[in-house]
Amino acid sequence: MKFTMKKWKLQMICGLLACLAFGCKKQEFTLPPVGDKIPYEDEKLPALKEVIAQSHATLFYKAWQRSNMDAILKAQATPKTYFTVLLPGNAAMESAGYNEQKIQVAEPKELDSLLMFYTLRDRIRPEDLVGKTDNYNARTLLYRPDLQTTATNGPGYTYNYRIQLLVKDSKTYANGKIVGSGKSVAAKDGYIWLLDQPIVKPTKTILKFLDDDGRFTLLLQLLRYTDAQYNKIESDATGYPGSRKSFANWFGWDYIIPGPGSSIRQVVSTTLFLPTDAAFKAAGFSNLQDLMAFNTRRGLPHWGTTPTGGGTMVGAFATDTLLNYSVNWGKMINIPADSYYAKFASDVPVFYSNVMGSPILSNYVVAGALDLSNPQKPDGEYYMPLDFTADGTGNINLKVKGSEAEPAKIIQADMLTMMGPVNAIDHLLLPKGYKLK
Repeated sequence: MKFTMKKWKLQMICGLLACLAFGCKKQEFTLPPVGDKIPYEDEKLPALKEVIAQSHATLFYKAWQRSNMDAILKAQATPKTYFTVLLPGNAAMESAGYNEQKIQVAEPKELDSLLMFYTLRDRIRPEDLVGKTDNYNARTLLYRPDLQTTATNGPGYTYNYRIQLLVKDSKTYANGKIVGSGKSVAAKDGYIWLLDQPIVKPTKTILKFLDDDGRFTLLLQLLRYTDAQYNKIESDATGYPGSRKSFANWFGWDYIIPGPGSSIRQVVSTTLFLPTDAAFKAAGFSNLQDLMAFNTRRGLPHWGTTPTGGGTMVGAFATDTLLNYSVNWGKMINIPADSYYAKFASDVPVFYSNVMGSPILSNYVVAGALDLSNPQKPDGEYYMPLDFTADGTGNINLKVKGSEAEPAKIIQADMLTMMGPVNAIDHLLLPKGYKLK
């Protein structure tokens, strides 16, 4: 016992001497091992800003130093608050238009927006992203105070930019695009994911994007034409201006103004698979006149009378059915006409090409009861009506479930808008049993 006590005292003295010796030396900070699992003893980890300062992402750090990010994070911080920073390297920053000269002359508010877009709420760890069948739907710190979400996303909630993340085969995906190689670093107040490519921030509505793109002219011409025809039919019958809303408002492709004089603009979330002009031509429609003739052959809508003596539109244009799975998820075909979801634009799941083909898509609800707890999957009964397959060469094909028509191929995926991604397809999405001739 005496020997043991002496040995213990000797070890303690040696330990104290060692601590004193090293305590007088300045210790150089080193990054935690990239990608290694680190136990969450937070006090032993560096802070997010320290990790960024010691990284090779010098342009991002310069932007941080010139911004108000320290104050922004402090204003939102609590003992249980964590953040995740998506850290673009210098090449990614330059690709996004932020070289050293740009950062030096940029207004701090511009840099705030940039950094808030790359900063997410909560600590997003490797186990949250690696090997999952669905993307992690993350909220950035960047928001638009002039925009609000719609009823199915919670009325009156400020619009937050979102980024969907996944790590698969050592690749980091953001909104369907490969932006990194799956590398991450733990921090005391959150987590950092290293990026090789910038993440695109949406700036346009769906309508503005389609008008600017130039590949969807037949689709837009047709939708504008049928809008005008519906209003003409009503006006000719009643003597009053037609009451039909524009297709952009009906489908939520533009900002929605909820009432006369309202300063609020609402955003409907969606994912779209839209036919290009080439897709129409592949189906035998070379111009708007061909589509008008198709409608005439199938029979036109007319103004009728309800059982109570009121007026109502009877029937629809054949092209409304032809395009319904592309423009409005087949709601006109599958949802009762008196349903909220058949009459008004409503949120549908936002998803990207990196999960198309995943079995999780079959569980996506396209329309259901109002459920504010999870805007991506409102509780309801109308599930994903599309089947997705990969053809072995990296191409993604899709068709309406049960349809015998040739599948459509996505020729460009994940084109971002404020409402969600637009995917360009090379064939029409024909409903089950629908015949063109």
